[in-house]
Amino acid sequence: MMDEIEKNIEKILENKYKDSLKILRMSKTSQELLKELKKECPHVPEKEIVSLFKSVAAGTKMVDAAIIASAHNMEYNIIHRPKREKTWIDPLFTEEARKIMKPKELMKNKKLYREFIDYISKLEAKYDDSEAPDIAIFRRRVTTFLKEHVKKEKKASEKERKTKKKEKRRKQKSDKK
Repeated sequence: MMDEIEKNIEKILENKYKDSLKILRMSKTSQELLKELKKECPHVPEKEIVSLFKSVAAGTKMVDAAIIASAHNMEYNIIHRPKREKTWIDPLFTEEARKIMKPKELMKNKKLYREFIDYISKLEAKYDDSEAPDIAIFRRRVTTFLKEHVKKEKKASEKERKTKKKEKRRKQKSDKK
């Protein structure tokens, strides 16, 4: 189903490009506009700029303005990539904390994440009646929390792994007998 949709989209885009090429061959003003846009928007692939020329009233002043605006918008988006999406806990992580565990990793570990939320909630509750504390306090506490809890998690998972290995060896020995 998805492959069929993707093929249809590709076909539509290819037809749009071919129709745009026809328009460009027939209109000198469109050819000049294309040359200008290639200079002004060097990061936008030529095929994408060409495809902008396919419209109901290509060659009219309003459509030309729309083509120019679209090309410049594409150029802007290519040059100014969106910043990486941050989670609500990102500002609380120091570099040291990030070395222990990244915010998204913490959020994926459901048990640890619940403990973290409880910890932060209790920490915030201490300051409910007073002024908001400096974020540095929260950042230090988060780093401490991760040092303590992630080490426990690693020890527990290491112990579990060793136990599984021992069980596997015992099973293999008993299977050989």
